[in-house]
Amino acid sequence: MTAGYGLLFGWLSLEAYWGYQMHALDMGNMGQAAWNTVHGHPFFFTNMRLHYAIEAWNTTTRLSFHVEPLFPFISLVYLVRPSPESLLVLQTMAIASGAPAVYWLARDQLESRILALLFAVVYLCFPALQAMNLYEFHAVALATPLLLYAFLFALRHQYAPFVLCSLAAVGTKEEIGLVVALFGLYVAVINGDRKVGLGLAAFSGAWSLFAVLVIEHHYRQPGTLTYVRFRYGYAGHGLGAILRTAVFHPSVIAGKVLIWTKVRYLVRLLAPAGFLALLNPLTLLLGLPTLALNLLSQEPHMYSALGDNSAELIAVVMISAILGAKRLLRVLQFWFSRGRAIALLGLYVVLAVLWTQRSLGFLPGAANWQVASIGPHQRLADRFLRMVPATVPVSTQDQLDPHLSSRHYLYLLEDTGRIPPLASANYILLDASAPTYPLPSYQLHDRAVSFLRQPGWGVAAASDGLILLEYGAPAKTIPGSFYSFMNAGSTSGDHPLHGAFGHLKLLGYSVDHTDLANQYPANLDYRIFVQPTRPVRHNLQPVLFARMGGHVIQCNAQPLGLAWLPTTRWRPGYRYVIRMSPMQIDWQTFGTAQVYAGFRPAPTDPYRFSCDQMWKKHGPLWHVGSVTIGF
Repeated sequence: MTAGYGLLFGWLSLEAYWGYQMHALDMGNMGQAAWNTVHGHPFFFTNMRLHYAIEAWNTTTRLSFHVEPLFPFISLVYLVRPSPESLLVLQTMAIASGAPAVYWLARDQLESRILALLFAVVYLCFPALQAMNLYEFHAVALATPLLLYAFLFALRHQYAPFVLCSLAAVGTKEEIGLVVALFGLYVAVINGDRKVGLGLAAFSGAWSLFAVLVIEHHYRQPGTLTYVRFRYGYAGHGLGAILRTAVFHPSVIAGKVLIWTKVRYLVRLLAPAGFLALLNPLTLLLGLPTLALNLLSQEPHMYSALGDNSAELIAVVMISAILGAKRLLRVLQFWFSRGRAIALLGLYVVLAVLWTQRSLGFLPGAANWQVASIGPHQRLADRFLRMVPATVPVSTQDQLDPHLSSRHYLYLLEDTGRIPPLASANYILLDASAPTYPLPSYQLHDRAVSFLRQPGWGVAAASDGLILLEYGAPAKTIPGSFYSFMNAGSTSGDHPLHGAFGHLKLLGYSVDHTDLANQYPANLDYRIFVQPTRPVRHNLQPVLFARMGGHVIQCNAQPLGLAWLPTTRWRPGYRYVIRMSPMQIDWQTFGTAQVYAGFRPAPTDPYRFSCDQMWKKHGPLWHVGSVTIGF
């Protein structure tokens, strides 16, 4: 099962990478930091230098927002193959290796190989674990198996490997030391081995505080947002302000914690193991530091049970579920024979696995099963990547960034390394048909065109939305083959639409779910198919609205690539496809959001109008699906 999981999720992770579905944050900066680390520049990366609306921007070191002392050891895989693929394979192998630890722990505690095998199944089918595996690469993912082995060795009183695994887990992220400190206290109190337990607890707790208060503070640039301010700013700025809010204004804290989305988070953590962890609350308390960080946060990703923020909690839930099952098994044996008690407990565990995997999981047939598409456009992107020399500085955009990360200098446009000065990038590789984070699509177009207007810059190659600008290339015009990414050919989308706006005839639409592993619900990737019946005199653009309960909860007026080929340049009778930037529906409220599409004159500044303002002025609308946000 461990090997099967490794093969399946290793393949899914690599397919997502090869399909250009991973991002600059975090796969790109992880890959670049790993490459630089093995080349003598530990933790160094350059794709977060500009003022972005995120925490710890304007940095060139991971130490400014995460402290991962294990990262240099992780980076050694780049000596085998200097590519993000190495990190993805390592992550999958590490996660899969936790299954034997679960098996041995369950076998020791339950004295049943059948139940031990079933708990290994629970671990490998844990939706939050699978999501973390598919959510690019994060060093903290290695904490899950390391903590499982640490607890296994603690129960066996094998303290040398216990301390080794615990310290390795501490090295995966700054807050893991707080969890390991509780592991140490558990050993001191429950096992009675105070010297080992208290020593580890003191070191691990002190390390976490030192990492956050000293190391991160030292490397963070002045004026940037700290994690505390970004994710807990509702309680005030600084640890002292948060403590005062908790003491004197507890209702503010309660208003952020006592909400249904955080109840759902707890259910998603506890349900895969059948809520058995609740039967052993003492070990559940081992995850209290991380649980508090996630439940108190106002950043939704921290309490989605997706991604990397629950890595240590997965281990704690599995440990507690096994010990909780031990208690339940004793109770069942009052009424049933041991064999029948094991059968009943095993059946319950199987049903919990089947239910949670079907509704939340990522295996074939589950709700979130998806294999990345690799088609002609992705293979063309591979060719463009090979046109960029291996070691030169380059500026690019979000989903191309990881594939260019094995170099010393890598930037996200509009950064080219010139301001503030670093090493100038004389290559700019863009994909007009793909998401353009951190700039909106129209701004990315404007920046690229401005480079073409400068002396020395030219088009080295362009096709199907991909364009490589090079300092020294002679061509100043963009060839017609570049615009083929908007050519719909004879297709009209998966779902028909009927009607017109101006001289645009609507033909249909298609929608895919993207970023399944780290978004709830998944981002919606809309493509709208239209055909001009006459020359279009004014630039038009689609806009999407998501409405629930009579209110607009999200809108999207960001078409990808339309600035490169606006509707005024369209040829009557030809079919065009407009891809919208991925739209994330607000998931703080349960219900069903209805999605509508319309057209409007393209504004010079798309951010000028709010969703409500655009809704009030909307013209004809077409229903293009719905999104159910459930428990």
